[in-house]
Amino acid sequence: MSVPPRATVAVAQVTSTPDKEQNWCQCSALVREAAGRGARLVFLPEGFDFIGHGPEQSLSLAEPLDGHTVGRYRQLARECDVWLSLGGFHERGSDWDTTGRIYNCHILLDSSGSLVSTYRKTHLFDVDLPGGPSLRESGFTNPGPAILPPVDTPVGKLGLAVCYDLRFPELALALRAQGAQILAYPSAFTVPTGAAHWEVLLRARAIECQCYVVAAAQTGRHHEARVSFGHSLVADPWGTVVAQCHEGPGLCLADIDLEYLQRVRRDLPVQGHRRRDLYGCPGAPGPQMCPNLPQMCPKSTPNQPERLPGGTGALNPPQINLYGCPGARGPECAQMYPNVPQMCPKSTSTAARGHRGPECAQICPKSTSTAAQGHWGPKTCI
Repeated sequence: MSVPPRATVAVAQVTSTPDKEQNWCQCSALVREAAGRGARLVFLPEGFDFIGHGPEQSLSLAEPLDGHTVGRYRQLARECDVWLSLGGFHERGSDWDTTGRIYNCHILLDSSGSLVSTYRKTHLFDVDLPGGPSLRESGFTNPGPAILPPVDTPVGKLGLAVCYDLRFPELALALRAQGAQILAYPSAFTVPTGAAHWEVLLRARAIECQCYVVAAAQTGRHHEARVSFGHSLVADPWGTVVAQCHEGPGLCLADIDLEYLQRVRRDLPVQGHRRRDLYGCPGAPGPQMCPNLPQMCPKSTPNQPERLPGGTGALNPPQINLYGCPGARGPECAQMYPNVPQMCPKSTSTAARGHRGPECAQICPKSTSTAAQGHWGPKTCI
């Protein structure tokens, strides 16, 4: 796909309710306005389809990808000739009849209305906030099984995530390693976490990955039990906020300048300065993106992750089967994650830097302990 060096994106901020028709009217009007203002890609927030009163209502209102709601947005993309990032769709997946659970699905549509990519949120939001809401997303939602490679769009190479994924830099680094130029975090942040962490986390992901970060957000009161922070924004690869909404529904627009992105990466080449010989390859993707690499925790599967010491969340530590165990090298791995096998059980801490388990001979058969630093397969990890 031919991508111009500069193109405009629009970020929509909305207040969804359990009323799906009202939400459609609000979102579609903003998409049409954004298209009229020259946006090539329009981002909608998590829960653009609805935000229910609780799990029971969310399950009853959820739809499959071939249902009425997605069909309307596919037609809207065609009519407006824009790409749509539809973040946080309540999806009844192919396992709905057996599990009775849904996925939090980030949908990407092209300007012909074709479904280009569907990322299912991998980190589920389970929290009890003092003085705030108690939310248990894992009680009715399945964790997504995979990180998806970034997608070529008219504004650049786009990496997909959803809301709480923002707190896990490993996922962002994995997308950056796969070539992402833009990271999308459609969200519905609570007011306490948003006021404390929203902007600083988004800017941090932009700075450490040297990517544009686009975050469409829910805002205001959805019903008597739920309020969202708002403040949708776009941050550039230097971490500067270049566009932002505040409170209430609306739009903000920003230019994605890929020449500027390349200049930032060239002038401050942090990716080339990483000491993979010391702490591995943070964000190194799991087997679904690099099928020839063994998982760091072979006892873990995407839907039944191994629970390790150190927390109470549904995935603890978070999704090591997707993006590895950052910082785990040789024998020290046993100290950091006692239940995760060492990368190369026969090696010492100074040998086999970049090797993984007994398969290390297959991964880098010609390497030595000094030559294999950061070597994760047929080519050096980027």
